[in-house]
Amino acid sequence: MSQLLPFNLGLEIYALELADVQEVVEHQAVFPLPGVATTISGAIGFHGRIVPVVDLPLLLGFDAGPRSDRMIVLTDVHGPVALSIDRLQRIITLDLAHCTLSQSESEEDCIRGVIDRDGEMISLLDLEQLRLVLDRVCSETGG
Repeated sequence: MSQLLPFNLGLEIYALELADVQEVVEHQAVFPLPGVATTISGAIGFHGRIVPVVDLPLLLGFDAGPRSDRMIVLTDVHGPVALSIDRLQRIITLDLAHCTLSQSESEEDCIRGVIDRDGEMISLLDLEQLRLVLDRVCSETGG
């Protein structure tokens, strides 16, 4: 059984495995970082550290706009980074072995696979691919 943290980006549902999430924070002041890519909203203070905030919907091609006041801070293996999202959902438990899991066709979309959960499609985020896309975007913009 795997615990997943689902969240919305636009009208789509994405999820992270709970083991990749250090904490969900809310009502954090985001401080601007001059000269960084537009997909970086700024930075937050997190347990004595400065952590960049990635506007995940914008990075993945969704419209710019207001985001949830909750952010997902990834574990140090994948961070330090906080992900700005549109809306957070409740943790779910799924047996991924019994889910319909299909691989994504494009490496650019940062999707490890798609789960059909009773007709509701949930895209599992590929954090390694996300890091590569973020690195590429930042190097192209000089941020």
